[in-house]
Amino acid sequence: MGLDKEIAAQLAEARLVEWRRDSYEEWREMLDDKDMRLVVGEDGKRHTVVSYAIDDGDDRVRMVVAVDDGGWSAFAPLVRVEIMRPDGTFVE
Repeated sequence: MGLDKEIAAQLAEARLVEWRRDSYEEWREMLDDKDMRLVVGEDGKRHTVVSYAIDDGDDRVRMVVAVDDGGWSAFAPLVRVEIMRPDGTFVE
C-alpha cells in the first residue's frame, strides 16, 4: 500500500514538537547524534522515526526527522526539518 504520508507527517511533527521545547544550547549538544524510534501510527503500523541534528552554517542547527514504514518508503522516507538560529528563533 505504501507510506501513509499523513500519518508519517504527524509522527515527524510530534518529534519536532519535542525539540522545539529545547534551547539552542541543547540543540548544539545534539550535533552528530542520531535517535531511532519504532513508533506505532494511527494505522496500527510500525514506523521508523529517525532524527538527528547537523550544523547548518552561520551557527544555525538543523534538526532532521525522517519517517518510513519499513517498506519501499525506507528508500525515500518522509522528511521534515527545523532550523534554529543562535538567538533561539526558527528559520521560516
